Amino acid sequence: MEALDIKKDAQNQSKHDVIISGAGPVGLFLACELALAKCSVLILEKVENQHSPFKQFPFGIRGLSAPSIESFYRRGMLKEFEVSKRLKMPIVNSTTTTTTEQKPPYAGHFARIPFLTDKIDTSQWKYRLPSSTETSLLTEMVEVETVLTRRAETLGVDIKRGHSITGFHQTEDGVTVQSGDQSFQCRWLVGCDGSRSVVRKMGDFEFAGTE
Repeated sequence: MEALDIKKDAQNQSKHDVIISGAGPVGLFLACELALAKCSVLILEKVENQHSPFKQFPFGIRGLSAPSIESFYRRGMLKEFEVSKRLKMPIVNSTTTTTTEQKPPYAGHFARIPFLTDKIDTSQWKYRLPSSTETSLLTEMVEVETVLTRRAETLGVDIKRGHSITGFHQTEDGVTVQSGDQSFQCRWLVGCDGSRSVVRKMGDFEFAGTE
């Protein structure tokens, strides 16, 4: 038993280049990018089960923005999304109630207020190829996380679920991250743990706005 504890402590003390708090889409995508740059990455996620009902249809339905869609496309992950093949944006093919003329394509929304492509200034998009991806796509939160988790693990990212960060200490040599009775070493700690970020609060980083 004592030998196992020593081995466990040695594994925890091995130094990663980066530790990321939060295995949501932002944390997972960042981990993939860092792994492509040959960084050793550990993700600590407080939730043990990622397949929450609130991340699945209908509660977990999400619309990806054009930059997000292009990012998935460039990394070869867009083809792994299946929900969009079954569900389409409900406003894309809508027509006006007074005429038979079709509305311009749906471009997205701001605070759930839809806007159409004819209301967008595209003069700054001169470098966007005509053959680029769609500007909107429906998916589920759980699908986004599943696709990114699969890619991250393929790239060698270590993901520990059920591990919430309870503290950290920074020195000139790096950061010691505490998760319960376990500690982990890294050069950089990144908080991708949402608007109520534990890393932000413990690091006393300024937050503009209200929670």
